[in-house]
Amino acid sequence: MKRNRPKQGLVLLVLLAMLAALLPAAVAAEGTLFVTGYTVTNSSGSSVSSISRGSTVDITVSLKDTGSSSGDLSTLDVTKLEDSFTGGTASVQKTSEDGRPLTYAVKLSGLQYKGVGQSLKLQVGTAGAPDSYQTLEVTITEAVVYEKPQILPDSPAEAAPAPMVLIRYSELNKPLEAGQEATLTVTFQNLSNLRLKSPIATFTPTDGLSIVGGASSFSLDDIGGQKTGTVKVKVKAASVISSPAQSLGVELKFNYFNNIAQTQGSATEKIPVPALARESVPQPVVLVTRTPLAQPIASGESAEVTIRFQNTSTTKLVNPVVSVTPSDSLMLLNDTATFLLGDIDPGRDAAVTVRIKAVGAVSSNTQSLSTELKYSYDNGGVLTQATASDRLLIPAVAKQAVPQPVVLLTRSELNRPISPGESMDVTLFFQNAGSTKLVAPSVTVSPSDSLVLLNPTSTFLLGDIAPGDTASVALQIKAAKDLSSATQSLSTELKYSYDNGETMTQATSSDKVNISANLTAKGDTPSPNIVIRKYTYGESSVAAGSKFPLSFAFENTGTIGIENIVVTVDGGENFTMDGSTNTFYYKALPAGGAQTQEVPMRSVPAAKSGAQSISVSFKYEYMDGEKRTQATSDIKISVPIYQPDRFQITAPTVPESVNVGEEAELLLPYVNKGKDDLANLEATVVGDGVDTPARTQYLGNITAGTNGNIGFALSPVSEGDIELVLKISYEDADQQVQTREFPVTLHAVEPPPPVDFDDMDAQSDAASPPWLLLAGGAGALVLAVGGFLLMRRWRARRAESDTGAWDDWEDDKPEGGGNA
Repeated sequence: MKRNRPKQGLVLLVLLAMLAALLPAAVAAEGTLFVTGYTVTNSSGSSVSSISRGSTVDITVSLKDTGSSSGDLSTLDVTKLEDSFTGGTASVQKTSEDGRPLTYAVKLSGLQYKGVGQSLKLQVGTAGAPDSYQTLEVTITEAVVYEKPQILPDSPAEAAPAPMVLIRYSELNKPLEAGQEATLTVTFQNLSNLRLKSPIATFTPTDGLSIVGGASSFSLDDIGGQKTGTVKVKVKAASVISSPAQSLGVELKFNYFNNIAQTQGSATEKIPVPALARESVPQPVVLVTRTPLAQPIASGESAEVTIRFQNTSTTKLVNPVVSVTPSDSLMLLNDTATFLLGDIDPGRDAAVTVRIKAVGAVSSNTQSLSTELKYSYDNGGVLTQATASDRLLIPAVAKQAVPQPVVLLTRSELNRPISPGESMDVTLFFQNAGSTKLVAPSVTVSPSDSLVLLNPTSTFLLGDIAPGDTASVALQIKAAKDLSSATQSLSTELKYSYDNGETMTQATSSDKVNISANLTAKGDTPSPNIVIRKYTYGESSVAAGSKFPLSFAFENTGTIGIENIVVTVDGGENFTMDGSTNTFYYKALPAGGAQTQEVPMRSVPAAKSGAQSISVSFKYEYMDGEKRTQATSDIKISVPIYQPDRFQITAPTVPESVNVGEEAELLLPYVNKGKDDLANLEATVVGDGVDTPARTQYLGNITAGTNGNIGFALSPVSEGDIELVLKISYEDADQQVQTREFPVTLHAVEPPPPVDFDDMDAQSDAASPPWLLLAGGAGALVLAVGGFLLMRRWRARRAESDTGAWDDWEDDKPEGGGNA
């Protein structure tokens, strides 16, 4: 080996020399010319910063040749290729010193810019040496790409700008306190000359406020140009106000004509509502810990655990109650799982001791005790209930369970498929593929419909099967004369016991083996079918709880007759028979024959609205060649059900008299006692002689079981009896429009004029002697005092009447409903 080392060194030197000779050629093949920069000048030599389409410029490109240091440029060939410029002549000038890397400048004079792209392409090489040519591309950033101007279509007629609406509101005298109510007057002023049609004002309160009355949207009359509309909103502060900066969002939506078409517009505003905030106390945080265990708990062992609950907050926990729930593998040995603790002051703790025991096979190394602590705490003057849940981990020793053994079922080989009427011997093999023994296995064999088991029993007792061993069962089967399928089967159910690592456990393994069969060729008779051609259930939809006659006509659509026909009608959970049986019998029905059956039925009172199904089943027999065959047919028909209308409206209470120009409130209490919702509730005032904010109110849908009031605000415009009709319309559950009318008579009177005592005193002084003036003055004083007392009493009664009306409105409002 040592004598060959000089020869190996010589070979290595030869390889290095060959590599050094090939390396320059490889570098040259990659290209040795590089662009180091360029300049753009005009014909006078001044620098140009922008080149537009059609402009003529001179471009000088600086090149560096890294593969040559010779200064001979006489053989250099420079050609301009097709690019973004046209024309021009090229000249070359050396810019490097002798002995330095070769650099030179290529000047292209008289280039004209096409206006497309920004590239300048050159081909540089040595004349007569095709392999030396190299293509260079320079991006001229001063070139401005020409863009053809676009001709815009004539603009359509200008639309009128959206109307501007100024939203103003009345200010509160003082901030709202918790639970206090206040009325805000919101005015919408149309600053444009366009008419605002169908305006609707929607109010959105913040979390600390609510709108009294349930409605948050109000319909206004059309607001003409430079006109105003007004809405009064009653707000109520919440019991707990988190922030003093409360507000009421206002959005006015309207339609207007913008000189082209009807357009929808909107105006929004935010009304500040000052309030007195009360800070809420955060829920106390409870830290749950336990005493450590000496060692992980194993199956069958017991342990005592003390659980501590520490109050880490600044408020006391009142009447705390804790419930302890162990995981599946643990059991509490205490008499109860719920413990009552004493009040826990801030920073203090309370403890409860529980005894636990690990039962059965512990499935996991991590068991747990879940705790749920319920308590009350002072939330800023309000005693609030809260819950704190936690889980404590209990280390345990898990026991590995043995999985259920897998049993593989196979059969002996068959020389040929079984033929109709033929008998054959088959052996089934059961192999234990698990890791534990099958104890006392027994197998039940069930053949398919066209096979018969000839053994005296179908259940066989096997011996214990060790892991990897096999047990067998010998069977004798016989095929029927008419085979229904070319693939028959033997289904097996193997029951056995095995040791799962803790106790003996029972298990079952089901499987199936296939038996090939030869079919007998014969002409099949088509099975006859029964269809229901038509059915009726009365004139219209069926009301829940009502009776109706169900009549249906069924027909035999087959080519052969059917016999022993049993018809069963099943109404499900929505229908029942009305004093009739639900099963009917027909002896026979020929091919194409039809029968009609009428069944008295009743819908249950709690039936669901909508199309509900009734099942009609047919069971019959027919002759398939020489064999009698049974067949069934189940058909479902639909019957629409609706809940009866039980919407009750109470007539309004009309006041004895109403002053002209003053507003009177009429309430119609309602309750929807039905089980379905009512849709599109609408209230309308019919008649003249009164002013009202809205003659028609769209109140939406009324859900089942809710109640409330329908309110009307009426202001008489003249004295006398005014005949009105309050009309209420809605759609019931059967989509039928129902209308209720309530005629009312308002007795309008002029308000009493104020008494002017100054004029009476002046007339008495001018026409009477002094003693008479004195007596008259005393009488006038008595009259003035009496008139003042009468006026004050009348105003007090009027105020009580108004207040009572509002109070009644509020008291009648139920918990689940609201004023419509």
